[in-house]
Amino acid sequence: MNGAHLKTAHLKATHLNNAPDTGRGPLTLLVLGGLALWFGATVTGQHPNRAFDRVRDLDRAGLTIPNWRFFAPEPAQHDFHVLHRVLTEDGEQTPWAETSAVAPRLWRHAAWFPGRRREKALFDICSELIILMSRPGLDLSRFPSYRMLSDFTERAVRAEHAGRLPRGFQFLVARHTGHDQEQEPDYLFVSPFVPLDGADPYTAGDAAAPAPGDAG
Repeated sequence: MNGAHLKTAHLKATHLNNAPDTGRGPLTLLVLGGLALWFGATVTGQHPNRAFDRVRDLDRAGLTIPNWRFFAPEPAQHDFHVLHRVLTEDGEQTPWAETSAVAPRLWRHAAWFPGRRREKALFDICSELIILMSRPGLDLSRFPSYRMLSDFTERAVRAEHAGRLPRGFQFLVARHTGHDQEQEPDYLFVSPFVPLDGADPYTAGDAAAPAPGDAG
């Protein structure tokens, strides 16, 4: 072996001896173990079986274990519709009219459909009211789901009859599959008569507020 080869071998040996220790220390192993546990809990938390939701007990605030379920375990197969009828000042009862209509789906809704939030909120409120109906002896008018539906309908009635306010109204919750037009809807709940007075609670605050420039 000539001198040049000996010099090259010596340099390689020196480089190997001076190379940093690439072994993982306790802190690195701890971080990797924590990430592995978090990844396992995240994957487990997406399982459709609700029994796996127990892993979320480790994150009661819901900040570290996301929920990426795209579909519910039992997807909804129907829509809720709210209808109303009014008693006019002349004592005439009008036919049922739709208070909220489910918008027909369009291709653009796949990218932009803010109205879906309103439909989803109405669906959740109606679902809660139907659950309460299964518990005998409850005064439904005391619960937020009933009050929100009543206020929602009252606002629509006041806007519809702005010129001549009726004496009051009733609202109805119906359930329909939507896709099957031959199937009759299920009428689930009819409210008692809700009287109306002249004061509009939705504009009273605006009317009482001073116009810009009037204060002072």
